[in-house]
Amino acid sequence: MTSYCEYHDYEKALLGVLWAWADRIHPQELDGGKRCGRPPVLAKEFKSRNILIPPDKSRAARIRAAIPRARHRHFGSFKSSQALTQSVFGAVKAYRRLDLLENITSECDRQAFFHSSEGMNLELEKKVDRLKERRPTSVDVFLSGAQCRVAVECKFTEQEFSTCSRTDFKALSRQGRSSEYCDGNYRIQSGRTHRCALTEIGIRYWEYLPHLFHWPSDQDHNPCPFGSVYQLARNAMAASVIPDGRVDTAGGHVLVVYDARNPAFGEGRKARKKFARDQLETTEAACHVPGLVRRLSWQRLLTAISRAPELDYLVAGLAGKYGLKPE
Repeated sequence: MTSYCEYHDYEKALLGVLWAWADRIHPQELDGGKRCGRPPVLAKEFKSRNILIPPDKSRAARIRAAIPRARHRHFGSFKSSQALTQSVFGAVKAYRRLDLLENITSECDRQAFFHSSEGMNLELEKKVDRLKERRPTSVDVFLSGAQCRVAVECKFTEQEFSTCSRTDFKALSRQGRSSEYCDGNYRIQSGRTHRCALTEIGIRYWEYLPHLFHWPSDQDHNPCPFGSVYQLARNAMAASVIPDGRVDTAGGHVLVVYDARNPAFGEGRKARKKFARDQLETTEAACHVPGLVRRLSWQRLLTAISRAPELDYLVAGLAGKYGLKPE
């Protein structure tokens, strides 16, 4: 059974690897914070150096150009999954090697990405605005072509996927939106006319969720099935809702890329908190279409990437900085 002690051991071992890299490569660029129990963090002016780049200056410039300026608050942390993601997929895009993603098998024995990269486009931090959200869903990596869309959600040390924030009354109150509070059940409450607080403010999740999951929108659910798998289900909608507003259940899927060493993605459950694997299994079991949500480890992805000699710098950097190695 996955336990918190196992996660602590994983994180402790990883911190040793991260600090060894920081001391060797970035000794004068850290923020000066404590070392014990904390990952290295680059000082504000050096945050952009958290990306692994090749010695070739023109290729390095291409990678930087492919990476959006908008970055997460903790982008400078060596535990940042965004920095890891952009190091890997930024390189794949800059070197025009989407072919490396062809025919990689996910854990459910389906294509992790696609059969052919011909006509496919790769975008980092893709904003999906078809759901009428206040803040559009941002997909870590979005691969799209004429017949295929893959929303890639990348994790590193995270223990879980994001859940619906409408059950956090204190946070909503601080934002002046306490009227949007939900008790965690999909039912009419607090004087609203819709079962979902998000539907009440015009967000279109529940127009699409019943097409993708076994969650009817016209009946109560106790608890709400969407709330605990919010991030995964949003990614499923991002991959499946096409620009004209229709749902294409055949052409899109979510791919979760994770660190195989992370116990949160391992077997077993823990009663007092759901780990990421529990959320994945819950989402997969609810899918109308088999394969809507798929999984792939960084390690298996690196096996494919290591076939490209020009990306030797990346494979070596991922091993040295993160301890990530091909499967």
